[in-house]
Amino acid sequence: MYIAFGRSLVSKFIFFALILELIIPIATYADENTLRLLVWEGYAPEKYRIVFEDMILKKYGRKVTLDVTYVEASEEYYPPIRKKHVDLVTLTHHHFKDDRFNYISNGLLLPLDIKNIPRFQEVISSLRDASYLRSNKNVFGVPICQGLYALVYNLDKVKTVPTSWNVLWANKYKGKYVLGAKEYLYNVCTTGLAMELPVEFLSSFDKLNNETFKKKLRLLAMNAGGFWIGQDKALYLSGKSLSAGWGDGLSVLRSRNEEWQFAEPKEGSMCWVDSYAITWALANKPFLKKVAEEWINFLLTPEFQVDNIVREISQRPTITTNMPMLSEAEKHKLHIDDPDYFSKNCIMLPTYTQRDRNGLELLWEEAMKGIIVETGRKP
Repeated sequence: MYIAFGRSLVSKFIFFALILELIIPIATYADENTLRLLVWEGYAPEKYRIVFEDMILKKYGRKVTLDVTYVEASEEYYPPIRKKHVDLVTLTHHHFKDDRFNYISNGLLLPLDIKNIPRFQEVISSLRDASYLRSNKNVFGVPICQGLYALVYNLDKVKTVPTSWNVLWANKYKGKYVLGAKEYLYNVCTTGLAMELPVEFLSSFDKLNNETFKKKLRLLAMNAGGFWIGQDKALYLSGKSLSAGWGDGLSVLRSRNEEWQFAEPKEGSMCWVDSYAITWALANKPFLKKVAEEWINFLLTPEFQVDNIVREISQRPTITTNMPMLSEAEKHKLHIDDPDYFSKNCIMLPTYTQRDRNGLELLWEEAMKGIIVETGRKP
């Protein structure tokens, strides 16, 4: 009786062990077949994911799925990166070495194997060689899009092309412009530009923490006719006269016969560069890391850079060579033939100290006091 029972117990144990041995590799393999992306909307469109997934299947005989989640604010990246809940992210330039996160020095991002990203050499040299992407001769990010916190205007509502940010403070446009509700750094800097403050003041809480500046910032917030969150989509801008934002919704507005254009304010505009980076979640997953690098390379193709970055979301590409798809009008609008344009007109948002960042956020919170902003994602 005892022996029979023992054999039965052993047999059951062996049976379940075999089942576990079969299940565990399958679960692990399934995990190896998904890349988790946490990105700004517009950086992983479905039609490009489908093409890429098919390309990987044909190349490796493995079905890899790109699982995409979108963010609305830069601060949403850190918790999932720290917890290894995401594999690929798009970080704005001033976040790579932000002392709140220290993504690179804390090992939260992986060095990239550039041989898997051959198109990296086609990236505009000033973007490719930027110090915020590098540490100890390693590269931690690849720029895939650049742009401005721009002044844009509705041609049907604004008959004279705006030449200064101060147009947002003009009485006739009170309640007729929109801003980014969470873009406190850009709103603070734009106010400083309108006041023609020295560039170095724009990142200093001490320099901006005065009644004159706070009054102007308060007027910017109070007189806005609406706010967008994450992306300045068409639904936020439609019917308005002006907007401060990325320009994401302009192509949709034009398709609806509502013509909007970028202005070029004399004070310049705050600029940003977004780069793809790979998180430490893939440290022990060499196949997925390689696929992630191939995805980054895929986004540097002229097709993606022109059709999506330039034409779909109205931003600026990070490669400008071998771009026959660009029309002459697009080249002119993007200032492709003017190598000094960005250095003259664009001011890169700096990497802030935590004290200055917290202080500038407080200034914006004070400016927004009593103003209700509808939250949540919109289609």
